[in-house]
Amino acid sequence: MSYDFQSVVERRGTMSAKWHMIAEDMGPGNEDVIAMSVADMEFKPAPEIVRALVNAAQHDVFGYDYVTDDYFAALEFWMHRHHQFDIDASWVRLSNGVMPAVNSALRAVTRPGDKVIIQGPVYYPFTFAAERNGLTIENNALVLGDDGRYRMDFADLEHKAADPRCTAIMLCNPHNPVGRVWTADELRQLGDICIAHDVTILADEIHADFAYTGHEVTMFGTLGEQYAEHCFEFTAPTKTFNLAGLACSNAIIRNPQLRKRFDIAVENIAGLTVSHFGLIACQAAYEHGEAWLNELMSVLDTNRALLRDFASTTPGLALIEPEGTYLAWLDCRGLGMTADELRDFMRNKGRVYFDEGALFGRGGEGFERVNLACPTVLLQQVVERVGTAIAER
Repeated sequence: MSYDFQSVVERRGTMSAKWHMIAEDMGPGNEDVIAMSVADMEFKPAPEIVRALVNAAQHDVFGYDYVTDDYFAALEFWMHRHHQFDIDASWVRLSNGVMPAVNSALRAVTRPGDKVIIQGPVYYPFTFAAERNGLTIENNALVLGDDGRYRMDFADLEHKAADPRCTAIMLCNPHNPVGRVWTADELRQLGDICIAHDVTILADEIHADFAYTGHEVTMFGTLGEQYAEHCFEFTAPTKTFNLAGLACSNAIIRNPQLRKRFDIAVENIAGLTVSHFGLIACQAAYEHGEAWLNELMSVLDTNRALLRDFASTTPGLALIEPEGTYLAWLDCRGLGMTADELRDFMRNKGRVYFDEGALFGRGGEGFERVNLACPTVLLQQVVERVGTAIAER
């Protein structure tokens, strides 16, 4: 079956947060600006998922739900087939999103005043989660090599993890926004340091289904029992299948003590409610979405090549080659602009609304995060606009 990844879906005026942000931040008269920010896709989901939702809407009563054995079977199958990860349904807790679950896990294993490690520049809700739970952030900053590839600073990680006040690390695997797919050896080295210093690992693996040729995502729990017992893993099909608005995610917690502490933290906020339609859609995605995802990866690879060619031929730009995710980290430091100047230039001159690199913390200034999950014709418009704006500076 062939799916439609080339039609441009008009999302202005459809309750889309990504497109509404343009009007909210820039005001009226900016309807021509292209949204490339929030990490959802400009594609309709697989029709198999839509049919499951339509069927549920026509036949279901929308009362309180429980998670069925069929849902867990679908999740177990997906994890085994795509990640060689054999999980047990008893390890899984559901949530209305990865970040609500991450916040609950933080409250389960830290106390206000503790320290938590992040690896910036990183997904900015990590920073919000730490701050709002009264934690002190320790930035184990990623190091950008001369080869254009980010790496972990393990010496610095060891130093920060050794502080007895440091009780957790939030790991982004694959990494958003820099696009690294961490190798098993890198994850094992991180795990050894954290286990030695009793630092609990909170692994956000929502992008785990996205890896380009030559790279393979290693889910943290597949490293071995001692690693799986020391971590929470957060995943969802919502990024993979463009279902974020349906609010459903999985927390995989093998360690029964961590699971108990998580359950208590969730009970203390009266639970994490999963959307009825989220359960329906996510089960359908796990059961029937593989062919759609395979075609999507081909489109993403085409778009990645388009952005690579554009960056390599445009003075002042360089692409940090994404190994996974559908996000690209565009290095614009060669344009010689401050963070504010770059934001205003892209929006007002380029007529494109990116997620600014500065949002992702120290080390993100001078970068733009580009959403590759769009029809190629739309990305072509983006590079043409930005290229023209740079040429006319």
